[in-house]
Amino acid sequence: YQQVPARKGPGVREREQRAEAYRRRQKELNRKKAGMIAAAVMLPVAAIAGSVAFFFTYAVVRMEKKKKKKKRKKAPAAPKEGEGLTFDCFRDKMEEGTRWFKEQDPEKITLTSYDGLKLSAYLLPAEKKSRNVLLLMHGYRCDGFSDFSCLYQFYHDQGYHLLVPHQRSHAESDGKYICFGVKERYDCKMWADYAVRRFGSDCNLYLSGISMGSSTVLMAAGLDLPSNVRGIIADCGFTSPYDIFRHVLNLQFRLPSFPLMNLTELAVKRKAGFDYKAVSTLDVLKTCKIPVLFIHGGKDDFVPTQMTLDNYSACASPKELLIVPEAGHGTSNMAEPERYRKTALAFMKKYEK
Repeated sequence: YQQVPARKGPGVREREQRAEAYRRRQKELNRKKAGMIAAAVMLPVAAIAGSVAFFFTYAVVRMEKKKKKKKRKKAPAAPKEGEGLTFDCFRDKMEEGTRWFKEQDPEKITLTSYDGLKLSAYLLPAEKKSRNVLLLMHGYRCDGFSDFSCLYQFYHDQGYHLLVPHQRSHAESDGKYICFGVKERYDCKMWADYAVRRFGSDCNLYLSGISMGSSTVLMAAGLDLPSNVRGIIADCGFTSPYDIFRHVLNLQFRLPSFPLMNLTELAVKRKAGFDYKAVSTLDVLKTCKIPVLFIHGGKDDFVPTQMTLDNYSACASPKELLIVPEAGHGTSNMAEPERYRKTALAFMKKYEK
């Protein structure tokens, strides 16, 4: 016998239709819920990824200065209450010093770095025969002209040959990424070797740096520098790239170190090819044999004064310390020019051979 399916009454069909509609609603709700969960997870991830990309670009990637339209000249700014003397307070003097240096028609020199970058420097020889050479390394996002602008004429008048590089990824030198001294230390050694070739094996060579340039010359002290290096003048340097990254992250962005620092470290390694934990001035100074004069502004909030105090404490070689109470970042030589120049000159004379 052939089994004939029983007919469904109206009540059965309605129940099945309601059940099917319920299943469709549940499926749609589950789909929306999954989308909301994915969005809740992805939004923070996207925010962190965006923050890492921004901070990496802000801190490491070279940024060409746009040509500014000529504006009406402003008077030098007065420091805000409680803040140190900034570059804006000495704008006229800096422009005058830069103009003087360029008017001396310094010789432009180009060398190739260990990793193939064309790096530029300007050399202003002393007017009289001299064995004393100053290698001047400028700071972060500055150039070889401005940071030492108020010292050029003084040092030159004292009989020093002045070798003024543009650090990699700055001004006239090649490079896409700023490496906070990790790679720049090798460039510093290259310029030091050049100075000895240029001025003879009996020359007295001094390395001086401001801000990132200070950390660059201190880190270079851990390399095989020429024996002609008599001393280092380290003005407002930081202790390590990691320390200054973390400080700026907190100072300017009010952001916690974790996880941004960890993720930025990966980006720095992959894109810029260096590790900001690879070297610190503290480690180098523990075995340093070159005399060091440490200088810092007492009201420096960009690179904390404590970093120079830590460097000074770690230094194993003969050392001196000058804190200029009212100076901000990089302005010690302008805030107290006579004291700065007297201290720096006496330091170099002490180790001259």
